[in-house]
This record gives sequence, structure tokens and C-alpha cells, in this order.
Amino acid sequence: AVNRIITDKDAATRAQYPEIVPMLDLAQTLSQQLIAMRKKRGEIDFDIKEAKVIVNEEGIPKEVVTRERGEGERLIESFMLIANETVAEHFNQMEVPFIYRIHEQPKSERLRQFFDFITNFGIMVKGTGEDIHPSTLQNIHEEIAGRPEDMVISTMMLRSMQQARYDADNLGHFGLAADYYTHFTSPIRRYPDLIVHRLVRKYLIEKSMDGRAMHEWEEKLPQIAEHTSNRERRAIDAERDTDELKKAEFMIQHIGDEFEGVISSVANFGMFVELPNTIEGMVNMQNMSDDYYHFDERQMALIGERKAKVYRIGDVVKVKVIHVDVDERQIDFQIVGMPIDVSSKRERDPRGKTIQAKTKGTQFEKTDKKKKRKSRKGKNARQRDKSGNTQHKPFYKGKKVKKKARKKKK
Repeated sequence: AVNRIITDKDAATRAQYPEIVPMLDLAQTLSQQLIAMRKKRGEIDFDIKEAKVIVNEEGIPKEVVTRERGEGERLIESFMLIANETVAEHFNQMEVPFIYRIHEQPKSERLRQFFDFITNFGIMVKGTGEDIHPSTLQNIHEEIAGRPEDMVISTMMLRSMQQARYDADNLGHFGLAADYYTHFTSPIRRYPDLIVHRLVRKYLIEKSMDGRAMHEWEEKLPQIAEHTSNRERRAIDAERDTDELKKAEFMIQHIGDEFEGVISSVANFGMFVELPNTIEGMVNMQNMSDDYYHFDERQMALIGERKAKVYRIGDVVKVKVIHVDVDERQIDFQIVGMPIDVSSKRERDPRGKTIQAKTKGTQFEKTDKKKKRKSRKGKNARQRDKSGNTQHKPFYKGKKVKKKARKKKK
């Protein structure tokens, strides 16, 4: 309803909520001013697509779409950002122990690699990558807006940066081009925000600012910052694994179907192709049988030896789904029109599996089960579903999970 009111200016919806329309119009104006302010100082607005997996009552994915980020979402985001900045600046000026959300400047080597990469798209950046201002990257982002390679370059830019984290020292936020930043607005779902609220209460309400209290927080906050940063990374990994699992489950029903996608990554064993709904699959170099391809790291491209055919990040290609491994959360594509090189010789897949190509070219037959089981004892191991499930239900359905008794702390 909010987007219909402030973006679409839908008369019926605005008539339905006459009490809040003036407030929303004013909020939209303020939000636009805040966005302009952040843009002027050099904020990099990464509008990376995120997947939304729609499942049925049994948890089986029925559709994978991209999340919409409308004017209403941007409005809330703007207000949360300014609240976080204001709180961080206030307590920094008070010179009291505090926890900040920091984003350090990218390492110069990573930036140089990124600058080399974008020269393939005709974008030249002067400088060495040392002590760069975020506005430089903002200008690149604006230059590629609307171009076919927009999403790919944005993703590569994001990968060239350091991860944001929590710290007891204020080091600023590079991506937001902000001198002060913290996480204050979500105490019900993020522990650092809860810590910030406790500090606000201690300092401003209880006036607990004696030497003993200051020393106690000075001792605690670096540990809290490090611990919550580590927990955040684990949560992100778990979320990513879940998304990949559901995407793999969804793509089982599309084996043999053809899609148009964009090459999102290239390596010495093949390339990854991302579909419009963010689902990503790999085209193994073993299946690129029309030529012998070499990996050019500087251009991030695969180049054919005889025909000089080039597959580069950002190129649009048409692919066919040939195999899905739900347990490993992997999807395999084949370039449409490029037949699989059928051979009885078994070769080692770059991802650690022994495979054998089938003559129909629709999927791979996995072999050497003992080695496969052994390889799953690692960090990301997933137990096979031995329930005889033939309807591709999620691996956790229909299973009894035994709870491990926790040892009491002594």
C-alpha cells in the first residue's frame, strides 16, 4: 500500500488512507533529501538483486523471484541509516566506550585487480588504488547503470571490498562514505543493536559513567565486536546455503529446459552463469567441446584456441540445465548448441567429484561412491536422504532429529 501511495500515486489507495497520506508524502520528500545528501558525499549504492524463494506448505520451492526494492523500502532504509549515523556520532563525541559498524577502505591490490577487470568494458580509472575515495567507485557505478554488464561489474566491485564488521574503535564506513556508523535500529534481531541500546540506557538514562563502568565496557566491547562479527558471517553463510539448497530443489523440475543468463564468473575449470532470478549454475569446461579453451585471468574470460571464441564475464549466453545435485547444492548448465563430448574415459570434476558423461547429455552419472561419501565428512557435509524420497522433498522432511544433550558447564 505504501508504494501505491507514494510511487504510483494511486487515487483509490490514497483515498483509503487519508490520515497517513500527508505524512507519507512528507516522509518521501525527506527520504529523497537524505538520499541526495549521501550521494553527494560519495555513498556507493549497491542495488544487488536478492532472491525470494516461494515455497508451499511442505517447504518445496514453487518459484524463485527477485525481491522488489521499491520507494517504500528505500524510505525506511534512509531513516534507519540516518538514525544509525546520528547515534554513532553522538556517542563518539561523548568519548565513551561504544560499538561501531565499520567498513574499511578496500585493499589496494584488490582494487587494482578490479580496475584491470573493468578495462575490458572500456572503463579506465586513473590512480593506483591507494587511499581512494568512495566517490570514485560511485562514479563507476553510475557510468555502468543500465548497461548489460551493470550487475556483473557491481558484483565484482562488491567482491573487491572488505567485509563490514563491528569494532570498538570508530574507523568510519567506506561504502556509506560516513564518518560515524553503528547498528542501532534492530535490537530485536541483532545483538550489536541490543548492546547499543544498553549503552544508551547506561549513559543517558542511568548516567552510569563512572570510571569503573567505563573500564568494564572498554574490556567487554572489543570481545563483543569480534564475536558478533564472526556470528554474523556464520549466519550469512547459513542463509546462503539455504538459498542454494532451495534453488537446487527448484531446478530439478527444469532439467532439460533452456534459459538465457549472464556469465557471472569465470575460472580455469569453466564459468558460472546467472539467470534473471539469481539462480546460478556452472558450465564445466569439459562440456565446452567445440574448442579447447584457455582461462585468461586478466580479462576474466575463456578464449578458444582454434576459433578464438571468447566467453567473458557479462556476456549473455543461452544455457540448458543438464544436472542438479541437491545434496551438494550444485546446478550444471551446458551452452545451448554445444554438444557434450561423450567419452568413456572418466575424468576428475574440478569440484572434487568423479563423473562420467552420459550419451544423452542430460545429466552426469556419479561414480566412486566411497570417495564421494568420504568427501562429505568436511565442514559443509550434508547427510544423504536415505528415506527413499522420490518426490524431491526437502532433505529435512520426514526425518526424526535426535537432540544432543548439552553438557552442563562446570
